[in-house]
Amino acid sequence: MSVLATAVAVASGLTFSMAAQAQLEEVIVVAQKRAENLQDVPIAVTAFDSTQLEAKQITNVADVRYTAPNVTFTKDNFTGSNFKIRGIGSDLITAGGDLGVGIHVNEVPLQQPRIFQTEYYDLEQLVILRGPQGTLYGRNSTGGAVNMITNRANPDEFEANLEGQFGNYDHIRLKGMVNIPFGDNFAVRLAGIGLQRDGYTENIYTGNDIDDRDQYSLRASAQWFMTEDTTINFMVSYMDEDSSRTRSQKQLCHNDPSGLLGCLPDKLAFETVNQTAQVTSTLAAALGPLGPVPGFSNEARFNPRDMRKVNAQTDPSYKMDETLAMIRLEHDFDEHSLTLMGSYHTTDLVSNQDFNMAASDTEFFPSPLLEFIAPVTHATYFADNTLPISSTSGNNTGSVGGNIARFTNTMEVYDESANSADEYSLEANFASEYDGRFNFMVGAFYLNYELEDDYIVLGTGLDYFALVFPAVPIALGGAIGADGLGWVSPAFHNTTEKYELDSQAVFGEAYYDLNDTLKLTVGLRYTDDEKTIRDAALFLASDANGIPVLQPFGADLPYGDQAVSREDTQSWQETTGRVVLEWMPEFNWSDQTMFYASYSRGYKGGGFNAPFDEQEFPNISKTFEPEYVDAFEVGTKNQLFDDTLQANVTGFYYDYEGYQVSKLVDRTAFTENTDAEIYGLEAEFIFAPTANWLFNANLAYLKTEIKDFASSDPRDPTQGRSDVTLLKDSFSASNCVVLHNGAPAPDMPGFNSCSAPVLSDGSPLPEPYTLDGGVAVDLSGNALSNSPEYTISAGGQYTWPLNSVDVTLRVDYYWQDEMYGRIYNRPIDKIDSFQIWNAQLSIDSQDDTWYARAYVKNIGDEDDTVGMYASDASAGLFTNVFLVEPRLYGVTLGYNF
Repeated sequence: MSVLATAVAVASGLTFSMAAQAQLEEVIVVAQKRAENLQDVPIAVTAFDSTQLEAKQITNVADVRYTAPNVTFTKDNFTGSNFKIRGIGSDLITAGGDLGVGIHVNEVPLQQPRIFQTEYYDLEQLVILRGPQGTLYGRNSTGGAVNMITNRANPDEFEANLEGQFGNYDHIRLKGMVNIPFGDNFAVRLAGIGLQRDGYTENIYTGNDIDDRDQYSLRASAQWFMTEDTTINFMVSYMDEDSSRTRSQKQLCHNDPSGLLGCLPDKLAFETVNQTAQVTSTLAAALGPLGPVPGFSNEARFNPRDMRKVNAQTDPSYKMDETLAMIRLEHDFDEHSLTLMGSYHTTDLVSNQDFNMAASDTEFFPSPLLEFIAPVTHATYFADNTLPISSTSGNNTGSVGGNIARFTNTMEVYDESANSADEYSLEANFASEYDGRFNFMVGAFYLNYELEDDYIVLGTGLDYFALVFPAVPIALGGAIGADGLGWVSPAFHNTTEKYELDSQAVFGEAYYDLNDTLKLTVGLRYTDDEKTIRDAALFLASDANGIPVLQPFGADLPYGDQAVSREDTQSWQETTGRVVLEWMPEFNWSDQTMFYASYSRGYKGGGFNAPFDEQEFPNISKTFEPEYVDAFEVGTKNQLFDDTLQANVTGFYYDYEGYQVSKLVDRTAFTENTDAEIYGLEAEFIFAPTANWLFNANLAYLKTEIKDFASSDPRDPTQGRSDVTLLKDSFSASNCVVLHNGAPAPDMPGFNSCSAPVLSDGSPLPEPYTLDGGVAVDLSGNALSNSPEYTISAGGQYTWPLNSVDVTLRVDYYWQDEMYGRIYNRPIDKIDSFQIWNAQLSIDSQDDTWYARAYVKNIGDEDDTVGMYASDASAGLFTNVFLVEPRLYGVTLGYNF
């Protein structure tokens, strides 16, 4: 039997019971309309009910990594996240890719989940399944699945809850629910949460605390028992946030004084990027005496040696809303059951923040020559001796089209990440309920998903160049000599105007009891994915003949047809499946024991690389290939010592083909496919020696190895070799290398051209020298990113029954081995091991009417890194890092009506 069938169906039949003498929870789930102990399910799965979530202080998805084996989580640099199971997640920087771990709400898969933003409330259960999934429900996934199951409306009784939480950082959280029956067969349930707190990070430049929260979420659900055999469930939720949430908490760099790289590739330091390496500076500096004054230099800017402090020119902003609606119909026949589900999900997000996280005290002014050489340009934009910076605009014309955010005397750069997504899905499954040895489940699934995605970098240097370059007279070396025209787009804009996924699948599993103790499961799935994309890389656009696209000042005109763009449709089809053999013998030393072995074939579709200029990258494919995994798993689940000890052990081996990984090159992202080998062990224990004591422990080992793969590292294009020369393109700020090919090192300036490099005397680069983007390095044997080899989590609690209350003290511990943030596994990529201690003291009335809790998370107030993002050469190769939350403490008060 597939655990995904079991786990995702818990919303229709999950109950919990506690043996007074043991305090072990027996999780009962319903699969194929039969109640089963989760210990009977032949796959690695971790499940938490609402009580366990509260006891272990799992308030959001990031906390799951502290309690589920071989799970890691990190934000990404834009508006998403990377949830990994056994080293498998989504290491992609593209709108046209899929998740490696399927994220579900009430069995509904979500392509654009906001899982890192929301705090859990009114949940029935959270389930994490490890290993490839897909032969029963929703979208297929190669790494595993997460299913968040909300509480259903209950017509049996009225109930309500109100809870308030107060903590440091002026944290205030209110949540509650009310369940209202209307007769014996209909009920409505309303739930909500609101959260406000100050920021975790201090911006010493503005004096404000940033990374705060101001958000709320509301959920309404209804359940109608139409007949004895037919039930309809409906749920709709809405979330809204308007805060100064940061997409990355800190920027690190070991400053490169040469400016060829921006940041050196040897280590991360509390320094700032050399601005002469960034395209926001190289372009403006290319104007020579008409460039901003004073000229650009490796200005020493301050980066506080504190992970919770930044020196940013501007504070971030983060605005998001999300709506999710779903309906589910269940009908029981005599020996069969039918389930129909439909869902709709929409979300919008806009986030911007300082690009360099390094405020400058140096003031810049327009060249005094502009007034005489380009009087129209000077009078329009620079008459007050300041510099404009663009705001975002629908036509991407920025300041040229009159879309100006502000005027300033600083070299300011900020970025904006925004997307808007809509998706709906339909699913049907039909299952048997025979008394004999054979049963089955068959189903069909359809998903339509549409996404608009934009990433924009705006800077005063970019605007200055776009406004001034066209006006430079030809007699002074200019190429256009047209005062009053601007070159659009003055901002870098990677835009996905439309990405659409149309996915359909048929699937099923058959179950056969070979005898009283041996059971065979066979599952198959056929998936058909069609993906369509329309996108563009907009930056100082040129037409088909390479002529710059110019517009009159103030003319906010479209130029999309002239910009580098593409429209493409691709499709992928695949058949996958799994085979499971489970054995449940009877032993005199065990209350219950199960052994199982399984083979699964996992699949994730191919996709589209981010948009790029084909003239610059003529040999790069616009698409990347699917990934496949042959996954083998063996395990045992045991109940021992009169059900006081639960011991589950799992071993797994993955043979991976075509794992998808992205890297940034010249303001775009390319996804490469690599083979890999993954294996490991997981052990989960729960022990209740008495009615007062309860202990849990998870031990995990994970080994990930890249196989037969080489790739150039954008962070270090030369790999320290003496037979290559590093260049920095003076216009685009990209990096490239000159291969000597046996000849002596050429005499050439480091700031050069990566399309037509020249020697120091101005002559073209002769033979036998050749150009390349970087030296490829063999990555075979390297670990996958965010895949620690060892992890340990442990917890213990003791409960004192005192008169009319129960007092419980609980302590939890997590330790994670060191890991790498990138597949290149350089010392600069290493993320140190870390540990987290949490504690909570709870007082619960024995009549279950009220409760109070005092909590503390991250007792040691550690500033541990959990992920990183390395920028491209035109940004200066700085590194943004993502951190755990700081020490949080407070009290929670609740009342049940």
